[in-house]
Parts: sequence; structure tokens; C-alpha cells
Amino acid sequence: MKHLVITLMIAMLAGVANAQNPKRSELTIVDKVEIKLTAEEARHINASQRVSVDLTDALAKMSSGGLGMALHKFYIAEYDEQTEGKTDELTSTYNYRNGWWLTDIYDETTGELTGECVADTVYTPLMYIRDIELDDKQLSMTVGQVANTTIPGNIYSALLYYINGSNAIEIAVSLTITDAIVPKLEELTKVGERNLDVSMYYNGSYKYRSIEFPTDSLYDAIYETLPQPDCVGYEEGKLWGEDMKLVLYAEREENVIDDYATAFYGGYWVDANGYICNHGENAAIFCEPENWDMNVFHVGIYPNYKLIDTTVKAKLYIVGANCYYQLNLKVTITPQPTLAECVLAETLNYAMEIVPENNGTESLIQADYMVNAISLHDIVEQHFESADLVFATYTYIPGQGYGPMPSATNILNTPIANVAQYGYQMTDISFFAEMMGDESMLHLAVPMSPNPPLSIAYGICYNDSTLSFWQPDGVRQVGDFYTAEYYLYSLDDMKKVKLNINVIYVDQRNPIYNIVGTRTVELPQSNAEGTDYGTMTIDLTDMLTALECSNINEIQWAAYNNLGQLLITPDFDDIYGYYFDANGYLTTEETKVFCVGFADGAFHSLLSNGTADTDYSTSIVAVYNGKGYKFNVKVTKDPQNDTGIASLPSPLKGGSQVYNLSGMHINTNTLPLRERQGVGLRGIYIINGKKVLVR
Repeated sequence: MKHLVITLMIAMLAGVANAQNPKRSELTIVDKVEIKLTAEEARHINASQRVSVDLTDALAKMSSGGLGMALHKFYIAEYDEQTEGKTDELTSTYNYRNGWWLTDIYDETTGELTGECVADTVYTPLMYIRDIELDDKQLSMTVGQVANTTIPGNIYSALLYYINGSNAIEIAVSLTITDAIVPKLEELTKVGERNLDVSMYYNGSYKYRSIEFPTDSLYDAIYETLPQPDCVGYEEGKLWGEDMKLVLYAEREENVIDDYATAFYGGYWVDANGYICNHGENAAIFCEPENWDMNVFHVGIYPNYKLIDTTVKAKLYIVGANCYYQLNLKVTITPQPTLAECVLAETLNYAMEIVPENNGTESLIQADYMVNAISLHDIVEQHFESADLVFATYTYIPGQGYGPMPSATNILNTPIANVAQYGYQMTDISFFAEMMGDESMLHLAVPMSPNPPLSIAYGICYNDSTLSFWQPDGVRQVGDFYTAEYYLYSLDDMKKVKLNINVIYVDQRNPIYNIVGTRTVELPQSNAEGTDYGTMTIDLTDMLTALECSNINEIQWAAYNNLGQLLITPDFDDIYGYYFDANGYLTTEETKVFCVGFADGAFHSLLSNGTADTDYSTSIVAVYNGKGYKFNVKVTKDPQNDTGIASLPSPLKGGSQVYNLSGMHINTNTLPLRERQGVGLRGIYIINGKKVLVR
């Protein structure tokens, strides 16, 4: 008995395995069921219909074959690339919502399309069958056609198989395509109208603008015109509007509308007269919904420079039921702006420290030596609304010369690591200094394989608001540094940000601090008598909070040198702080112009070798645990700072939250009465979150 059970189990498993990948040539067709459908050509969006058929008689002809019906699935042939026909082996693996995308196959003899469709996701689908359900004896499915792929007069078909053992029911689904009925404009009711004026510059690409359209006004207009459905379960809102299957139409000729889409998502290419055309020389603009979404339209220009200084007008019609909403589109095409016309929003200085590679490898994979990055996310978010940004720098092309103005066309085909953008390779300055007789020239970008070959200093790439750097192996040494100008700009926003970047080769990188806060302060040039440093006490509660530091004595101070490196140097004086030159960079005591420091709970500043009527600026950064809080400092004759210090002449109240400037908490409840009244606590304290002078 035990062996019999095992034998039966093996037989059942073999049957299941066979059922998973049956061959059409080995099946016995016990019955054929036909499902014949008719539909208008879907010229704009996918169109489908739900259909049901009774399989009672067909199922009665099936034998059990040792397996229950619950184990059976629906099968279909797949596309065979070798013969461009169908495979004999069937599949039950769905590729679309419990069903399949279906593509047409060829007759192996004639080489012509047969109209029979099989499962495939690689080639363009013509029709689809999805959501197949068998409820008891009732089979239901959704049968549809893909927009703008079927031809009126053609019949498209697919064969499905319901299998039990070696027996099968063949279900033949056919879809006859008829001509689409295009409404006449004069037979529709106009419910609204809106002008869409767009100004675009020509840039030789298929760049487009996205225009938001308030569909609520469209739905409201249609609601007011058409009677609302009187049915059980109806709810007011957009669901009814969606059921009306709104379709975008354009003009084939004056007042003759058509929905035969020539652009993506049911959109249209339009010629200079505003009429539908195909992609090509006669095309002027395109207008299309964003992924079938009527809320947003894409409007773009065909890349033909002759369109510059022209205006294209076109009418679009959003049709639902027996009414339409009209959009009057006017596109003014202007010349492309230049970088010089963009407003300079900000100039930023960066230092990128790189440890030289010297692995003895002539050609490393760039991903192997892609190191370091500068994030520009905050800058991009602050200054630009457009996502279409250009990163550019000055270039030199051998045989063509020096490029004085950055341009998107200067981006060289130098792939950098795993990013999807391209970058620049920057030259060694010596070549240009010798050639141009100007040793102060900035470093320039050059082609990947110039002739004659040039020495490459480093590579730089911009992608997704981040700058990345790479270096050639065995070329640079510690102490080398390179200075170049870059621009990040948007011609849509007409704004630009200038980036001065120093790439410095070091034996060990300095710590990189995450700047978590910034504040501007003004400090005096000296004390009131003009004999020594000036002192300014400022509320630093925000700084301590941002740095997550409870003790101000644990703060270290850093400043920038002329290469943009943020450094903590050992020459920080306890009173005078750091020495700065006239440009606000770290310098030595011998060449100092002014000093800025922090000690004893206060900022100190002194003008030593500068002009009293001149303001000097620098930045010092409070650093703690990898974070930095930046103070943009102006040393001036008449500082206008609000110190944030309040006066407390009255006694302290029990329970007050009191801290000294070192961040230490003072429990006032345990102090003697005399000290709670302020005696012995004279000085500056942080009380209940505010800087207070206790007298």
C-alpha cells in the first residue's frame, strides 16, 4: 500500500510538471469556444471591454486526468524570435494583470502578419487579454487594444487553452477593428475655453515645458452642461468625469478635429499653421499630456533653427461625452539665451582635497579612483526652480582655441564612474601658461584625446546636484593644486551660480565638517579706546543646539585659507584667535591685517594693519563632533550687532534653568539665599534659554 501511494504521488507530480509546460502539439482539443468582439479603432488611448462566456458544456467534455480543476491554469503560446511565429510550448506565466500583452506573428510561408497574437513583452503589443477569471462555469476576461497600433478592417485573434491532463479546451478570442467615429466640432457643445501662452527658447533639442492645467475647472464646466447620472451608487466627483473618457483632439484642418495621435501619450505634432502633422520637417511644435494625465501638458519645439523668432498657434480640444473644452495654445519661439544674460545668484568657493593615486597601473577603471564629492543640493534648491541645469566650464580645443564662454555643448564625452552624465577632464596649467604667456590662467577642460596630448590634472563630473572627482594614476604629487571656474546655470530661470573650485593634493585629508548652521555677526575693529582688541558677547544658544553640544569649552575653531580649505591650525591665539589677510584668508602674524577669535565666552577682534574706514570680512567655524556652525564675520568701525543679552536686576526665581557660558547647569534651588538674589552670580548666564547679564 505504501508503495502504491508513493507511485501515485510520483505520477501526480509528473502530471503537474507536465501541466506547467504543456505542448500544443501533444494536447487533445475536446472542445472549442469562440469569443467574437468588435471595437472601434483605439486611436488615442487603450480601449477594452469585459466579456463573459459559459463553459458548462465544454467543461463536461473534460476528463479529470487524475488532477483536480483547481490545479489548472490558462495557457497561451509565446513569441518565437527564430521563426517570428509562436512556440509549441505553452506558458501560464502572466505578464500583465493576470493576463498577457499580445503581439502579432508572421506566416512562415508568406512572411506576412497573420493577425494572430501571442504573448510577448519585447515587441510592440497590439492587443491584450487580462484579468482572466473562471467562476464555477462562467469564464470572464478583459479584451483590449493598444492605442494607435491596430488597423480598421483587420481581425486580431488569440488562442487560450484550459488544460486538464492531456485534454484541453481551446478558447478563440477575436477582435474586429472598425473605423473610429470622430465627432464633428459643430455637433458638440462648447463648455469652456482657456488660453495657454508659452514662451520657449530654441536649443536644438526636444526640450519641453510642463504646463499645469486645472482639470477641476474642466470637470466643473462639464458637470454644469451634462445631466448627472441617475443610478444607484453614484457619487459626485471626478469619477464620473473619468468615466466620460476625456480625449484630447487637435485640428486636422480648420474646425475639423481628429484624435489620431502623432506624439506620445495621445498628443500631437503640429505644423506652423497649427494643424496635426507627423514628426518631420513640417513639424513645428508638439503638445502632449504627461503620461496620459490631463493635469499636465508637455509643450516642446521641433529642432529646426528656422523656427526661431516665430509664433505657432494651435487649438486643442478636450472632448468628453457630447461637449468639449477648448485650449488656445500660443508658442513663441525665441533665440536661446546666453550664460552672460543669466543673473549671478551667488559665487561659491570650494576646496577638494585628494590623496594622489600611485598604483603603477597605466589605465585604471575610473570607478576605481572616483573619490570625494561636493554636494550642491542646498544650492540647487535655494536658487533654481527648473530641473534642467547645465554644468559648464571654460574649454580649450586644439585647432579651435580657447572657449571664453561656458556652454552645454562643451561637455565632453568622458564617462565618469557609474553616473549617467558626462564630465570634464582638466588640464595641467603649464601648457596654457606657456602657450598664452599668462601664468595666472585658470585650468581649462580639454577633449579626451587631444592632439597634441595634454597633461590631465583631474576629472570632474556633475550629476544629481553632486560634484564627483577622479584622477589619473601616478601623475599628481602632494602639494599640487589646481584652480578652475565652473558655472551651474539654468536658462529657464535665467540664473547662474559661479563655483570657484581648488583641487588640492595632500598626503592626508583634513576633516570635512557638515555645516549645520550659519550666522552673520559684526565685530568692532578695536576696544573703545582703540588700544587693544574689541570684545563682543553674543548669544550662542542656537549654535550649541545646532552642534548638539552642551559645553562651549569643547568647541574648536576653524577658518579658511586662500585655497578654500577649512582648517584647525595650531597657531590659534587664546585671545586674538586667527590672523587674516585683507581678503579674509588665514595668514601669518607677520602679514596679518586683522584678527578674529573666541575666548572667555566672547568674540575678540582687532584691526592691526588695515585701514580704519574699510570693512573686512572672513568666516570662522565652530566645530564639534563632525559638525560646523559658520559665522560670517565683518570687522567694522561701527558694528550693528544685537548681542541678545538681557539684564536681570531682580533676584533669581527658584526653579530657573540657569547655565554658565561653559554649558554647565546651575541648580538655583540649592544655592544660598544670598546667591539666589544675584550676589556672587554676577556675570553672563543662560537663563531659561536666554543670555542674561546678572548684576
